[in-house]
Amino acid sequence: MNIFQYFSQIKVLENPKFVIPILVWIIVWKGLALWRASQRKEALWFWLLMCINTFGILEICYIFVFSNPKPFLKDLKDKFSKKNKKEEDNTNEIK
Repeated sequence: MNIFQYFSQIKVLENPKFVIPILVWIIVWKGLALWRASQRKEALWFWLLMCINTFGILEICYIFVFSNPKPFLKDLKDKFSKKNKKEEDNTNEIK
């Protein structure tokens, strides 16, 4: 039995219990990757991600390897520290 005969016998894709989580997985990663590519104005990556379906593998690689991501928590920390500094400056000026 070759590998193609083996996969043709698997009935996983006929069962909604398996198909729905796979579709959610694909849509979430594709959406995140497309969003990041559009925000960074990377048209080539956008169209590659849009046209090639790799069950989220290419999307995950783009997000974590190729787009040089900034850590999410660092961004939040910087945002809130700037906001708190502005608030402290405003309260010091009032006193």
